[in-house]
Amino acid sequence: MKSPDFPPDEAHRITALEELKLLDTPPEERFDRLTRLAARTFDIPIALVSLIDHDRQWFKSRHGLEAPETARDISFCGHAILREEPLVIENALNDERFADNPLVTGGPNIRFYAGAPLHDRHGYRVGTLCVIDSKPRQFSDDDKTTLRDLADLVEREFGFGELGHYYDERNQAMNLLTEIALDSEGDAGQRATRALKAACDYLGVETGIISRITGNAYTVHWHVTKLKGTLENGATLPLHRTYCSLMLKSGRVFAIDNMGQSSYRSHECYEAFGLESYLAAPVWVDDRIFGTINFSSPTPRTRPFTATDKMFVTLLARWVADIVYQQEHTETLNKLMNQVPGMLYQYQLLPDGRSTFPYTSPGIQNIYGISAEEAAKDASPAFSHIHPEDVAGVANSIEASAETLQTWQHKYRVTGQDDTWRWVEGHANPEALPDGSVLWHGYISDIHERQMVDEMKNQFISTVSHELRTPLTSISGSLDLLLGGTTGKLSEKATRMLEIAKRNSEHLKHLIGDLLDIEKLVSGNMPIEASNQDVGTVVEEALEEMQPMARRYGVAVKFASRENALLGFCDRSRLAQAITNLVSNAVKFSPDRGVVNVSIKQLDQEIRIEVKDEGPGVPESFRDRIFQKFAQANGSSSRSKEGTGLGLAITRELMHAMGGEVGFDSEEGKGACFWLSLPLAGPNGKSAT
Repeated sequence: MKSPDFPPDEAHRITALEELKLLDTPPEERFDRLTRLAARTFDIPIALVSLIDHDRQWFKSRHGLEAPETARDISFCGHAILREEPLVIENALNDERFADNPLVTGGPNIRFYAGAPLHDRHGYRVGTLCVIDSKPRQFSDDDKTTLRDLADLVEREFGFGELGHYYDERNQAMNLLTEIALDSEGDAGQRATRALKAACDYLGVETGIISRITGNAYTVHWHVTKLKGTLENGATLPLHRTYCSLMLKSGRVFAIDNMGQSSYRSHECYEAFGLESYLAAPVWVDDRIFGTINFSSPTPRTRPFTATDKMFVTLLARWVADIVYQQEHTETLNKLMNQVPGMLYQYQLLPDGRSTFPYTSPGIQNIYGISAEEAAKDASPAFSHIHPEDVAGVANSIEASAETLQTWQHKYRVTGQDDTWRWVEGHANPEALPDGSVLWHGYISDIHERQMVDEMKNQFISTVSHELRTPLTSISGSLDLLLGGTTGKLSEKATRMLEIAKRNSEHLKHLIGDLLDIEKLVSGNMPIEASNQDVGTVVEEALEEMQPMARRYGVAVKFASRENALLGFCDRSRLAQAITNLVSNAVKFSPDRGVVNVSIKQLDQEIRIEVKDEGPGVPESFRDRIFQKFAQANGSSSRSKEGTGLGLAITRELMHAMGGEVGFDSEEGKGACFWLSLPLAGPNGKSAT
C-alpha cells in the first residue's frame, strides 16, 4: 500500500479548506442531493463528498456508507487531489498502491473508485466527489465528463457557502466598526486603545499600533500588545526599520502572511523583531500622511489576511484619521484659548429660565472664579460673582438681547479668584434655537486697567478743563477790551498779534467746551431734555449757523427740505450740536468750491439725517476708530484740518443719549456720507419705538 503524498501547497490548501467552514458540520440537503444523483447516474452503491483534512478524510455527504471519516493515509481521495483530472481505479486488487489497503481487504471492500477533485474559489483542491463499488467496473470518458459535471455542481455549492461566509464576515467587520465608531467614552487615546484591542481580537493578532510618522522617524502614538515589555507610547524608531516603510512605498493597505516565506524576509524589522505577519493601512489627516494603523504577530498566518480584513483596516484607518483630526484641532484650540485674555464662551438661556455655559475657555476661572465643568451644569454661580450694583443691569441687558436678538454688550464688575472687584466687558451675538432657548456666542475681556486709566483720564480732563475755563474767559474778555480800543489806539502790528491771540483763545475755549461735554456724556451728567421736535427746523437752524464757516472754506451747504414735517423725539439743542459737528467736518474735508448736501428721510420708525461731502472719504485704516476720542486720520490732508478729534465722539454719545445712532458710508476717494438716526416721535411726547 502507498500512502498519498502531500501536495506542494498543502499549508494554503488546508487554510482554504478551513475557510470553507464545512468540516464537522451537520449534513446538508444541498450536498446529499448531489451524492444521491451521482449514485443514480452511475448505478453505483456509494457516492461521497470527501474533504481531505490534515490527517483524515471527512465526508460532508455520504450515500451508501455509514462511516463519517477515515484516515488520510489509507484514503483513495488523498491520491485524487494530487491531480486535476479524475482518478479512476477500475480494480483496486490490480493496483499496487491499493491492493493491500485496509479499505480494499476489509469493509467496504473497495474494488472500483472514481474521484474528481473539488476546488475552492481560489483553485485549491480541498477534496473530491467520488463514487465507489465493491466490484470491478469500467469507466468511460463520457463517465469522467459526467463525474466532472457533478463535481462542478458541488463546487458551485462551495461558492454559495463561501459567498455566505464572505457576507457574514463583512457584516461582522462592519458591526465591529460601528461599535468602535459609537464608542464615545474617554479621550481620543482611550477610545483608540479600545479600538486597537477589539481589532486585534478580530484579526487574531497580538499587537496593534497607531503610529505617527515625522520625516524619517516612526513613533508609537497609541498601541496595545499581548507581548510583554516590547512597546510603549512615544517610542521612536527609524522608519526604515519598520514594515511601515514597505506600506508607504505601496501607498495603500499592505499585508504579509508569512514574512519568512516572503520576498521581504531580509528586511531589518524581520531580523530585529521576528514579526511573521503584518497588516497595515495609511492614516491621512488633512491630505497629509499622519502615520499608519498596523497589526502584527510573531507567528505566520494559518489563514491569510482576507479582502474583508483589508477593508476593515482601511476603514478603521479613516476612523483613526477622524479622531486624530479632532484631537489635533482640539489641542490647537485649547492652546489658543489659554492665551486669550479673558474668556470665550457660549451662554444658553433656556425657556424655563435656567441658564448654562455649554462651552467656556479656561479663562472663566479668572473671570468668575468657577470651573468650566461647573458652568456647563449651571450658570447661576457666575452671577453670584457680579457686583451687587451691576447684577440688575447685566440681567436686563441679557433679557433685552434675548427679546430683540441684537448683539449683547455690557460693562460690569466681577470678583474672581483674588476677591477684588474688577471691570470686565462682554460682547456676544445671540442665536434663537428651535427649542425656544437662546444661545449667545461671544467673549468677556478684563478691562479693569483700561477702565481705571479712562477714569483717571476723565477725572484729569474734567479738573483741568474746569480750572482753565475761568482764567481763559478772563483772558478772552481782556483781549476783546484791548481790540475794542479801551486802552487807546493800537499799532497795526499789535492789533494783528492780539487778533491771533483772540483766535487761539476761542479755539482753546472750544476745546475745553468739547472736553467738558464728553466728560459729562461719559459720566451720564449731561442733561438731555427730549421731546417731539420738527427735525427739519432744527436742521435749518443748525445750517444757518454754519454758513459763515462754509463761506470761509469756499464750500456751499445745501439742504433738501421736505414739504411735510417729520417729528423726532430728541433734545433740540443736542441734536443741533450733533448736526453742527457733522457739517463742520464735511466742510473742512470738502475741496474748494465743493458742495455739502444735507437731507432728511424716514426709514420705518426712524428719521435719518444725512450729510454728504465730496472730500477724500474715510481711509480704510481709520474706520474702526473714527468715533473714538481724539481720533484723527493720519493722512496729511486730514491732519492739516482744524479740530480737537472729539467732535464725532461727542456726536456718538449725544445720539446714544437720545436713543439714536450715528454712522457713515464711504468709499475712499469718493467722499463720505455721515448720518444721524432718531426715533420718530410718538403720542404723548415720547419715542414711537
